[in-house]
Amino acid sequence: MKAPLFISMLILMSTSLFAQNITGNWQGNMDINESQLPILFHFTKDDSGNITGKWDSPKQNANGLPFSAIKVTGDSIDLEIKMIAGSYRGKFVNNDSISGIWNQNGHEIPLNFSRSRENERSQMTSSAYPDEKEISITSAGGSKLYGTLLSKNNQQKIAIIIAGSGPTDRNGNSTMTPATNEYEQLAHALDSQNIATFRYDKRGIAKSTLANFKESDIVFEDYVKDAEKIFDYLHDTLGFKNIFIIGHSEGSLIGMLASQKKKVAGYISVAGAGRPIDVILEEQMQNQPLPDSVKQQIPQIFNQLKEGKEVDNFPEILAPLFRKSIQPYMISWLKYAPEKEIKKLNCPILIIQGGCDIQVKVEDANNLHNGNKKSQLDIIPTMSHTLKNAGADCINQQKTYMDGSMPIYPVLVNDVVNFIKKN
Repeated sequence: MKAPLFISMLILMSTSLFAQNITGNWQGNMDINESQLPILFHFTKDDSGNITGKWDSPKQNANGLPFSAIKVTGDSIDLEIKMIAGSYRGKFVNNDSISGIWNQNGHEIPLNFSRSRENERSQMTSSAYPDEKEISITSAGGSKLYGTLLSKNNQQKIAIIIAGSGPTDRNGNSTMTPATNEYEQLAHALDSQNIATFRYDKRGIAKSTLANFKESDIVFEDYVKDAEKIFDYLHDTLGFKNIFIIGHSEGSLIGMLASQKKKVAGYISVAGAGRPIDVILEEQMQNQPLPDSVKQQIPQIFNQLKEGKEVDNFPEILAPLFRKSIQPYMISWLKYAPEKEIKKLNCPILIIQGGCDIQVKVEDANNLHNGNKKSQLDIIPTMSHTLKNAGADCINQQKTYMDGSMPIYPVLVNDVVNFIKKN
């Protein structure tokens, strides 16, 4: 009886040791569309012995993202990541490897980890851009907004880069989709021209995620107020005097509304909508392969939302757009017509639009320009929505969404630099 008892004790001891030794860095590779996406886990213990951690997706420039919950029991590890509706469940194979499954939105992907000694990419980035550092700013709601300040000193002109819609982070990337890196590339390009930048994760997104976050708690004005708080912090606390706002896609309207209330040195709209969002979304949905009976209900739903009333009954196929939790945000967004709001700006204005943009049209840029004739309008014929060169006849349109190594369009950078330097 002694031998089996001794073996069982060894098993119990080894699983306990695995749990104790989870601290440190772990690296795994997820197979996505026939390519590998590196994922890094970082675990530490606080003074009370509780395990805490962060995770990175380096190819997507998503670093320092929080876990919602960490549970280590015996030889098992369970991680919850509410911000991406994801989780990870694994088992220790030995002290230096974990085998498990990544689950996101119901999709399961095998993902195994081995112990890593360092985050090489982080060291490489800090070495290449020594003036780049992360700072946190208190949002209008009291939570922390995390962003990247790239600046040599506060005498520089500085641009706040506001991200587009969805779970888009400070670098222009959405978790679990191919990285495009456009905001990071723009910041680095502006840095080479002696222009400082601050790019950030919007409230509830990436590292700025909230504890017990509920989608229904966010309205459009929250993002506008946060942009105003960032302006105040850069101006009042850090001492920057010449502050510009660059808003991309949905961030264009956010930046526009914030620029009405703050004394910005200039406002730049990049691929920003020039029509109310219901007009654009309905246009997009009408082009989808949906039954005519469903398409006929879309304008009726929008009309009810514009009256400030939530909609209880809608086709299940439209749930991604009209789910109950997003309706408060949609109602608050529908109040604004960009072509009317831009009239209220008294600062210098630059409107940039790509001719290969499949999400926002040149018509939108023209509407914005007509809304404020003092604005400067630049149409870049072959630029995509991801601010990359899609080539003649937009032949590389899909590639601009899939290949994060593609550089940001130099014409865009040149337009932004010239505008900022002359104002």
